[in-house]
Amino acid sequence: MQFALGTSSSAHRPVPGYLLLPRSRLPVLVMERLHTSLDDMLEQYPDIPLHVKLSILHDVTKGLVFLHTRNPVIVHRDLTARNVLLDAAMTAKIADLGNSRITNLRPGQLAGTMTMGIPGTLVYMPPEASTDHYGPPLDMFSFGHLCLFTATQVFPGDLLPSTYTDPRKNKVKARTELERRESYMSPLEATLGKTHGLVSLVKGCLENDPRRRPTASQALDRMRDMMAGLRPPFLHMNRFQLEKTLTDKSAEADTQAREIADNRRRLQHLNQGIEELRSKKAELETEVEVTAREKAELQAVTELQAVEIEDLSKQSGKPKASKFPDILKCQLPLKWKTTTEMPMGAMVAQAVVIGEKVYIGGGMMAVKKVRGSGERVVGGSTDREEKKRAQLSILECSMTGEGPQWRTIVAPTGGFAMAAVDNQLIIAGGVVPGANVSDHVSVLDSDNKTWTQPFPAMPTVRFMPSAIGYKRWLVVVGGSVTPDDKNLINVVEVLDTSSKQWYTASPLPRPTLRPSLAIIQDTLYTSYVSAEEIPFTKQIFIPTLISNAISCAQASPNNLTQTEWQELPDTLTPFPALTSFHGHLLAVGADDSPSSTIAMYLPHIQQWQKVAELPTPRGGCACCFLPATKQLLVFGGEDENQDHIFTMDICELDTEHN
Repeated sequence: MQFALGTSSSAHRPVPGYLLLPRSRLPVLVMERLHTSLDDMLEQYPDIPLHVKLSILHDVTKGLVFLHTRNPVIVHRDLTARNVLLDAAMTAKIADLGNSRITNLRPGQLAGTMTMGIPGTLVYMPPEASTDHYGPPLDMFSFGHLCLFTATQVFPGDLLPSTYTDPRKNKVKARTELERRESYMSPLEATLGKTHGLVSLVKGCLENDPRRRPTASQALDRMRDMMAGLRPPFLHMNRFQLEKTLTDKSAEADTQAREIADNRRRLQHLNQGIEELRSKKAELETEVEVTAREKAELQAVTELQAVEIEDLSKQSGKPKASKFPDILKCQLPLKWKTTTEMPMGAMVAQAVVIGEKVYIGGGMMAVKKVRGSGERVVGGSTDREEKKRAQLSILECSMTGEGPQWRTIVAPTGGFAMAAVDNQLIIAGGVVPGANVSDHVSVLDSDNKTWTQPFPAMPTVRFMPSAIGYKRWLVVVGGSVTPDDKNLINVVEVLDTSSKQWYTASPLPRPTLRPSLAIIQDTLYTSYVSAEEIPFTKQIFIPTLISNAISCAQASPNNLTQTEWQELPDTLTPFPALTSFHGHLLAVGADDSPSSTIAMYLPHIQQWQKVAELPTPRGGCACCFLPATKQLLVFGGEDENQDHIFTMDICELDTEHN
């Protein structure tokens, strides 16, 4: 049974009184019996008419006026839907004055000093509730929250944080209470309209500054204006009439829901039939494409054989061998050397060639340690400092002398992109230790000791992007705007290192993290992997991005956005590492599962062909072609046991069998 101190002045209402217990002679208050609370009413009936809600809120404002006009002033401090009780005639009464306080304020004053701690229910409380200096505006903030809950019948329990970090300025900013409740204000504005009196009243009550909130008397005047347009019969709807109205509406809604469910089942059945027809159509189209491709392959082989026969007829002695074998027997005669140990493991890293030196970075994962017995163990997986040191490391491999010579260079960021432009090692993006994602572009000086920043920052912050240099251009592709794999981007930006100006190219078809890049004959190739499609990936290329689109951008940067991306056929393995090898595009290894496959793209027949195998299956490896020695280098990755690989495979064309 619930009781409350009523605020109604109707003459026919019973007057509260008291009685004395027979034995103890202690006084006991006797008050009017109330049937339910506003909280229970809103939960039980999801479609309460608006005029009933306004009538309830009108009664609550009258109660607040009574409390706030006492001398001294009474602050309720816990005005919630469960503390608003309803009688049989749907008249609202404010209850539960256990948290209320009589202040030293006079009517009209805004705030006083209270030292009783944070009052009431937290989600109903304004910002000043965490201090000890507040007054009647605290109740008005709670009233605004109560209006929002009553009108939408959705309790705003999951609010946005009170602060957020601006990604552009890396500064912490505060949200207003209206911004925190934006997802609950939007349905209210959509239902009532932005000009409705209740919408403006809620916005006024939820102001952060207590001085800008309306008083209880002002709120009562505005509620009276809203009630003026309602007809008297609606104002006196009792609980039983309301229950019957809502029950009828609920039955009608159930009937409509059943009809909608039946229509959805019919639509699903039709969609299944359509999908079956589409599947059959796709199978027929695939058969046609396969037939056309086989015909094109046969024609290409016939043309090549005709050319070879003509060459043989013109030459005497042993015919000159072609650079690569016949297309249908395309197996590169690679001669692998003994694998070379690396001081660190690499996973989805980038390899950059400058002269006879190779730089590996952006994806270093583990550091090798040697125990007293000489046993090698992998550190970094549990050692936080070792892992941090690996992420900031760049391995320099000098291919001069008797064998590879390794040296470690410390980078200013981790998870960066790496490229070479004009024989300069450039890194872009990454995460600065102890800070957010970076947009800096840094260059290693000629002494390989310090990093400088001669170029402007990237327009977009990036973590784990990829970059490639071509002539005087630096192309940066993909990455994430946060240090994770959830906020991937498809932005492509190009830096003219001569004019030190950034241009924006056409975006990738999908966001991607750390794509593999290669440039062959002014064509940029990139493999991509997205959060939505990790199992199978394709290669994408821009036919004239480097030679035409960027050069035209000097006159009009908008030309960069006119380049269209095109997809190559599926590679043989998911997300391989790309590289240029003797002017041909190679796809090495895989990402999700280690593979030893090396595939070459054959533009004549627009098809990938397996041409060789790695000595060790690798996943997420890096590779590059060293023109000085004409060698293919393959670094790091993971093996079939998901362990880091600390070896570098070196191979070259076997000219004796070529």
